[in-house]
Amino acid sequence: MKKSLIALAALMATGAALAQSNVTLYGRVDLSVGNLKDKVKNTSTTQMFQGGDGGLTTSRWGLRGTEDLGGGLKAAFKLENRFNADTGASQDPYFKGESSLSLMGGFGEVKLGRSTTVYDDVRALGQSRNVFDSAFTASSNGVFKSGGDYASRFDNKISYYSPNMGGFYAGIDVSLDEKAGVSQDKYAFKVGYKQKEFEVALAHQNEKDKSDKYTALAAMYDFGSFSVSGVYNQRKGSAANGDDSEYALGVTVPVGAWAFSGGYAYSKTKDSAGGAKNGKASGFALGATYALSKRTRLYAGYRDVVVKNNVGAKTKDERLVAFGMRHDF
Repeated sequence: MKKSLIALAALMATGAALAQSNVTLYGRVDLSVGNLKDKVKNTSTTQMFQGGDGGLTTSRWGLRGTEDLGGGLKAAFKLENRFNADTGASQDPYFKGESSLSLMGGFGEVKLGRSTTVYDDVRALGQSRNVFDSAFTASSNGVFKSGGDYASRFDNKISYYSPNMGGFYAGIDVSLDEKAGVSQDKYAFKVGYKQKEFEVALAHQNEKDKSDKYTALAAMYDFGSFSVSGVYNQRKGSAANGDDSEYALGVTVPVGAWAFSGGYAYSKTKDSAGGAKNGKASGFALGATYALSKRTRLYAGYRDVVVKNNVGAKTKDERLVAFGMRHDF
């Protein structure tokens, strides 16, 4: 009888421990088939795209978990791998999506490791209704010059995210360069306000290793029958990169299992001294998704990109059309 009671107590203790912590395996596979037409090079290629190149999102798998520490405290971790579903190749680094450890409570959240920057969070808000913030988004593929060179994730990052304070929130990132004798730490911060159907946020990111500074103002409003998003971005760059002014607008309309979206983006670049305009770019995009279930959707997208140099000659003139499927698990 005594042994049985001891075994029962041990089982109950184990159950209580399991109830306080959990680990989840999750992922996403995104593949499409489409055509990329390059009018400058006079080429047309039909191919299979993995999500980040011609679909909604990059394919991924990951592990995430939390543990209830008591007293309102929680520990959390996240490990996320990104891979190319068309070939099966893993992207580098192995946990490119995220590799982080967090402590959360009434004070907010402190996170260590590799994860998206708060500046990238704000850019994503401004693109959220622009053809699903995907490879079809109007600002992608060179329209936003800063989109291809800013760090969307920091390594060696220390982050703090405030709790929601009557709709207001804030966050800050510091990335340690870990190099003796230099001072190339990167940092970013954001402030924002969110209330039901409306959100607006401002962010700044300083990448000292490249002498580039980025500032973004973004907003989203959900009217119910449709929602809109917009972002204005500035990059103050080095002499080699120049200065950029960029904006994008998008709209998404849900109709039952369907969602239709369209977007436009424009940018111009000047030299860092504020001299003559070096170039400009524009993009237009359309897309639609159809939900087969909560986890599986079909989609189609169209993106038109034109980039011109300082004398008005086209350096890029591309059309992308693709059809695909995404499954979440």
